[in-house]
Amino acid sequence: MKKRFSQYSLWLSLLGIVIGVGQYFTSIYSLNILYMGVVVYLAGFTCGVIAFGKHERGLMKYFSLTSFVVIPLLIMLGMLFFAMNFGES
Repeated sequence: MKKRFSQYSLWLSLLGIVIGVGQYFTSIYSLNILYMGVVVYLAGFTCGVIAFGKHERGLMKYFSLTSFVVIPLLIMLGMLFFAMNFGES
């Protein structure tokens, strides 16, 4: 069986994102669940790096690598818009 790290990367990254974002839309909030989501997401990112290093075919390997940049950018923009609400009018 050939291991496809790009598929593992895609599914683990998506699962980590769903767990992390799902914490804010449910009434059950646990820091341990959030940490578990971050660990799953980082495992997906690691699989993406391995897939990139092995030169696997397909575009799935780029999902976790680009989301590693896009997610902090979205968080930063969210904080910027939050700070703009408290600015001078």
